[in-house]
Amino acid sequence: MLLRNKKLRIFIGAAIFLAALFLSVNIQVLPALADTLGQKQSFIVNSTYDKFSRTQAAATLIHISSKAYFYVDDRYWDNLNQIGQNDLTDKIYDLASAFDNVIYPKETEFWGSEPNPGIDGDPKITIVLEQLISGNGGYFDTINGYAVESSNKREIFFASVEAVNTNIQNAKMFLAHEFQHLISFNQKDILKKVTEDVWLNELRSEYSVSLVGYNEPYVGSSLERRADLFTEQPSDSLTEWPNVSLDYAQIALFGEYLVEQYGPEILKETLHGPYIGIESINNFLISRNYKERFSDIFGNWAIANYINDISSDKKFGYTAEGLKDIKITPLSNINLLNQLAYSFYYSLKPWQPAWYKFNIGQSVLVSKAIKIDFFTGAYFRIFYADNLGRTGVLSNSAYVDDPGGLTDFVIIPINQSKVSDFGKNDTSAAFSFSINFVDAGLGRGLSALKDGLLIKRPNEKEMYVIDGKYKRYLNPGVIALYGQLDPAMSIELDDALFNSYAAANY
Repeated sequence: MLLRNKKLRIFIGAAIFLAALFLSVNIQVLPALADTLGQKQSFIVNSTYDKFSRTQAAATLIHISSKAYFYVDDRYWDNLNQIGQNDLTDKIYDLASAFDNVIYPKETEFWGSEPNPGIDGDPKITIVLEQLISGNGGYFDTINGYAVESSNKREIFFASVEAVNTNIQNAKMFLAHEFQHLISFNQKDILKKVTEDVWLNELRSEYSVSLVGYNEPYVGSSLERRADLFTEQPSDSLTEWPNVSLDYAQIALFGEYLVEQYGPEILKETLHGPYIGIESINNFLISRNYKERFSDIFGNWAIANYINDISSDKKFGYTAEGLKDIKITPLSNINLLNQLAYSFYYSLKPWQPAWYKFNIGQSVLVSKAIKIDFFTGAYFRIFYADNLGRTGVLSNSAYVDDPGGLTDFVIIPINQSKVSDFGKNDTSAAFSFSINFVDAGLGRGLSALKDGLLIKRPNEKEMYVIDGKYKRYLNPGVIALYGQLDPAMSIELDDALFNSYAAANY
């Protein structure tokens, strides 16, 4: 849930992140007062996620570890008998050991430090085990890092006490997730004076569970649950954040894909830089001399979720054992028969993948090609894959031919009209296209854009060769020197797609 008033709050489902913008407020370090075992404390809590809709909850300090104070919700603790209290205490010892010896050292070594000693002047983190509503594992609110009203004025996050008592492994996962938010608050909000996009902040927290080793073994892991949900309902916006389970499924899988393709540094370095969201990823790619940009990666990821086969190209699948079986089912499965004309109308949100599969009837493409014309109210890129292993970005108009053996193809339109300022309910954009059958012939082969192809604007003679995200102008004399470049096979692009390729200065 996103609230805009004096603070920006972003609530995260299974592990909730509540972000606050207080760039004009100085962070005041308060005198250090170490907590003592058995200390009772009233904490400001989030009523939306508290089981009893409380705004304050009393808790008792049950355990002090080398890195954290572990408080337990009095309303829960007092309802346990002595055996129950002893059992919960043992589980808290286990949780504290995992935090001190696994979560804290691994995450700080990789992501960097949390605010330390922070606003309270105490190097220990406060972890409150609270009674939360069903389906919520924890939350973090950056307001607590500022000396303002309604702040606990501590380095603090909250986790489900029920999870500790019923599934300690889930509780450890929740701590790994929430701790990254505390680190991110320090690295971005405090040190860089910027606030990270929610989707990318959550992506790092989901990856933190893998980072500390809690997604191994894969069977029964959080990642397996995320993957199962994703394959059931894959068409959800990556960047919009209404705070539902699908949001986590999307970002968990996309995060694993990013790390497999570009290494964990893509998440680490973007956290430490001054940029946020998509811009930070593009900046990383530029600094490492990658040709791809975020839009390319997202499209390749969408193709990977459909074919998941790295035999021809690593970018079109997952390498992790547990993720090798992921294959999404297209949203539609349409048979193209009898060379009819077809029209399709859809609406997609920014960065919402959608897969539309078309099956080719036997003999339908004898001496024929398919012509696809796209009509959009926003900037879309149309990714393509077929059973012959051909992939790419389609031009407008696009042709699909059958060199022999074509039985089906999928088109994946991606709404790339928005790159920042995402919310909980972003606006969809209309997308439609028509399919017609035309005579096969010169210039009507597959119109999939890839490196080495010649492109031009309609009714213009100047031709450019594609090189990653760039287009390089070639004069006719240069084109003639390369036997593989045939001007007759050049592809005409509309202005939006043509301009999406930056002009190369070489």
